[in-house]
Amino acid sequence: MTKFRFAALAFLIAIVFSVSTFAQPAAAKIAFINSEAFYDEKAGVTKLVNALKQLEREFAPKNQELTGLNTRLGTIATELQNMQKLPAAQFNQVAFNTKREEGESAKREFEYKKTVAENDVAKRRGALIGPISQEIGKAIDEYAKKNGFNVILDPSKLSEAMLYYPEGADSTKDFITFFNAKPQATPAAATPR
Repeated sequence: MTKFRFAALAFLIAIVFSVSTFAQPAAAKIAFINSEAFYDEKAGVTKLVNALKQLEREFAPKNQELTGLNTRLGTIATELQNMQKLPAAQFNQVAFNTKREEGESAKREFEYKKTVAENDVAKRRGALIGPISQEIGKAIDEYAKKNGFNVILDPSKLSEAMLYYPEGADSTKDFITFFNAKPQATPAAATPR
C-alpha cells in the first residue's frame, strides 16, 4: 500500500505542478501599430508618402484625361435630357440618335481608358510601393525584437475585433519615428507610363 500511496502522491504532485506551470504562462508583450497612419502626409512614413505623391504626379495626365471624358459624358447626358424635354414638333430624332451614339462611344472610350489606367497604376504602385512595404515589414520585425514585443497587432485591420486596447499600447508614432530615422536607400528613377 505504501508504494501505491507514494506513486499516487508523486503522480498528484506532477499533475499539480504541470497544471500550475501551464496556468501561468509568461505574459506576452503586445504592441499596436496602425498601418493607416503610415499614409499620413505630415506624420506618416516619409518614404511611403513620397512614393504615393510620385505615383500621383506620374498619372496626373491620365487622371485629367479621364476627368475630361467624364465631363464630356455628363454634358452629353444633359443634352440628351434637354432634347427629350422638347415638344414633339421641335424634337429631332436623327439629332437625338446621333447624340446618343456619341454618348455610347464616349462611354466605351471612358471605360476602356479607365481600365487601362487602373491596370497601369496597379503595376506602377506595385513597383514603387512593393519594396517599401517589404522594408516596412522587415522594420516591424526589427522594431519588435528591439522592444521585446511578442505580438504586434494592426488595429486598422482588426477594427471590428478590437474591443479595447489602452492608449499607451499604441506604438504607431514610435514605429514611424523609428522607420523614418533609418537610413533610406536612394529611390529608383521615375519611369512614367
